Amino acid sequence: MSENLPTLQDIREISLENLAALSDSLNLCFDTQYQLKPGEPVPWQAEHPTANLSGMPGLCVVFKPSDAGGYLITIPQELPLPGWYLEPDESQQSRLQTLGMEWTYGMLPEGFQEGAYSTLVSNDLITAVSWSGTNDQTQMLEIQLIDQQGGAVNKASLWLVGPLDTPPSGDEEKEIEDDISGDQPAGPAAEETYETRLAGQNWDVDDAVARVRRLMPMTVDVSVRLAEKKIGLSQLQNLSPGTLITFPKSCDDLLDMYVNNKLYAQGEAVKIGEKFGLKVNEVGTVKERPPGIFTL
Repeated sequence: MSENLPTLQDIREISLENLAALSDSLNLCFDTQYQLKPGEPVPWQAEHPTANLSGMPGLCVVFKPSDAGGYLITIPQELPLPGWYLEPDESQQSRLQTLGMEWTYGMLPEGFQEGAYSTLVSNDLITAVSWSGTNDQTQMLEIQLIDQQGGAVNKASLWLVGPLDTPPSGDEEKEIEDDISGDQPAGPAAEETYETRLAGQNWDVDDAVARVRRLMPMTVDVSVRLAEKKIGLSQLQNLSPGTLITFPKSCDDLLDMYVNNKLYAQGEAVKIGEKFGLKVNEVGTVKERPPGIFTL
């Protein structure tokens, strides 16, 4: 099933474009000062000679972009992780889940960013990976941590593993922890949406500004639509060079500007040299619904 998911090489190339933002996410979450340096993908190897997974506790950042499977990034306790990671309070849980959200958008291609993500506690990272369903396509990629002096922190590498058939959700990870160590803490709640996580939160202003700045390097698709209508398949089949198609939109109406296929603004078409442009008239446009048939 995982053959439809991006390869680790695809994820590596996207990560290199967003490396500064990904590093900032890690540092703001754990109060560290590292730069990330992705290596090259290699076939999955449970006993990889340089992987520090076996018997190592830590965190797993999980991406599940579709039912076909997903990916897992191991963060070893030797980072070092702060002591609160085992029993995070509400603010610390928010940090962990924000890390998962920002890494989802900074690593995965468009079309795979809207799936579930979570950051989970694991007392044995190798067990977390093995329970996630490795297959013939599964690879692993070392993400080295570079300190302020430019040297690699060898004992604390992160590992990106995938594609995986069944990466853990919050409930599954709790079962893993119970099987391994009895009453160990289950870790933060998983698979909550970005909107529900932000609802009711009292954000520190500086922290909120820092989070927004980390998203600024991300790119979005912007498109302008002249007009649109529905036509029958028979009319579509009869299209030929020279065919005229009329639209219900007036030439004086504003054009719609979409960001990632969502209406964001409206404006007028302008000519800039020999190129087409849009002069924005309204931002945050919301189309009004027609009034109901009956009024009181």
